[in-house]
Amino acid sequence: MRKNIAIISDDILFWNLFIPLLNRNIPGVQILVCGTYREIDKKIEKTACDLIIVDGGLSNLSSIELIQYIRMTKQILAPIWFFPEILADTYTLKAKEMGVNRFITKPFDPYIVIDEITAKLLK
Repeated sequence: MRKNIAIISDDILFWNLFIPLLNRNIPGVQILVCGTYREIDKKIEKTACDLIIVDGGLSNLSSIELIQYIRMTKQILAPIWFFPEILADTYTLKAKEMGVNRFITKPFDPYIVIDEITAKLLK
């Protein structure tokens, strides 16, 4: 069964950490990269995603507002893994309230994260 993963980031380095490793570990995975609300509307809304990865370092978007948009406006229920830039308690609490399922702090080891994603999606 084909797995679909959305990566929301406008940082080419962020999503390039994931794409080759995901392609190697998950056969036939479809990876959707989005950097704007328009791309989310075009790509994610039309695809049943198994996981959404959100970069907290988006330069032109608020990550919290983006997560709220995914959950409340688009009503997408896929798990959201969030890589926040801000680690303040109020910020992480707000992200949890908006529907984040997993927080991963930067810097992170992409191999460990990919192993976790693989285990989650292929179980």
